[in-house]
Amino acid sequence: STQSTGIIKETTMHRVSPDAPSTEPKQSAVCYHGGGSWDRSEFDFSVRDSLVVADVLDSPFPPCPEALQVLREQLERCCQESPPTHCEPLVRTIAEVRGVAPESVSVSSGSSSLMFSFLPRLLDQNSKVLILSPMYGEYKHILTHLIRCEITSLELRAEDGFVIDADALVASAREHDAVIMVNPNSPTGVYCDQMRQLVERINGDGSKCKLTWVDETYIDYVQDAVSLESLASTQPNLIVCKSMSKCYALSGLRVAYTVSAMAEELNRFIPPWSVSLPGQLAAIAALKNFEYYQQQYQCVHQNREHLENELARLGFKVFPGIANFLLCFLPAGCPLSSDRFVAACREQGVFVRDAQNMGVSIGDTAVRFAVRQQHENVRIVQCVK
Repeated sequence: STQSTGIIKETTMHRVSPDAPSTEPKQSAVCYHGGGSWDRSEFDFSVRDSLVVADVLDSPFPPCPEALQVLREQLERCCQESPPTHCEPLVRTIAEVRGVAPESVSVSSGSSSLMFSFLPRLLDQNSKVLILSPMYGEYKHILTHLIRCEITSLELRAEDGFVIDADALVASAREHDAVIMVNPNSPTGVYCDQMRQLVERINGDGSKCKLTWVDETYIDYVQDAVSLESLASTQPNLIVCKSMSKCYALSGLRVAYTVSAMAEELNRFIPPWSVSLPGQLAAIAALKNFEYYQQQYQCVHQNREHLENELARLGFKVFPGIANFLLCFLPAGCPLSSDRFVAACREQGVFVRDAQNMGVSIGDTAVRFAVRQQHENVRIVQCVK
């Protein structure tokens, strides 16, 4: 039921014993992430180069030159040799660059790998978990189809700019076993600069909350943002998750890490060699090149603002973003729903994301555009005119 606070309790999935055969429909076996362009191009990169891939949020800029250089120089070795078993050099670099203790760092092949490894160990089918809505869909997928626990959604409303109601969040989270948040949020692009205070309030005396998971995949796009990584040393229930795909241009190499006081226990569930040798080498180089990436983020901000203005001029309701994407509602009077709009764009080789299933009440006119390089953004605008 929807209440005035925007708290929505969702129907718990049917529960089965571990030995029972799954009765899940096939379409729920995986979480949809876009990426339909691969169906069009497969590995024919001449075809792929003709497409605008704006339905996934890979960075529009390349990795830093030092990352590419080490991969070129050590390409044969990268194919032939096994990497450090538990990513020891990468862990040390993360700790040094991010100012955290090495023993608080967990590393694996992308944030999804960490989510699938850790969340089923921290939660069970009796857990009650609060999430934001809309929010990155993999979390709800894991809670619903893998853990099969009870979910409550804190509805973020378009009329409020998708801003978190802090008091409603804290009150609800303190009555749940866990809360999961993405900051800056996807697909809304909203950054909450009070997240540290919210986490401290959620975990204050008398709280029932045993796990606070904050996904900071896009936080490096936010100028002067303060990560919660350092807070993990004083908040034993906090896990901060950081993908290196979107902000460091390493999506194809699959690298991510978490920072938490639980790392020693959780690392038991990460397999050896979880990050490839090229992944480790590139990630270390990227972490050491702060200035290069800051320059790239400024270009993304400029391109996003230009794309935002062009879409608004065409009648789209554009929600101001802070990272490499924009959430929009189709123009008033548009005869297409978001799924039909996305299909029409694909016919012109432009892939954008239907966002109507990213939240419990976001509606069937919601579309998310990834911010690409300027010439690609021009094609997006020409396509949607």
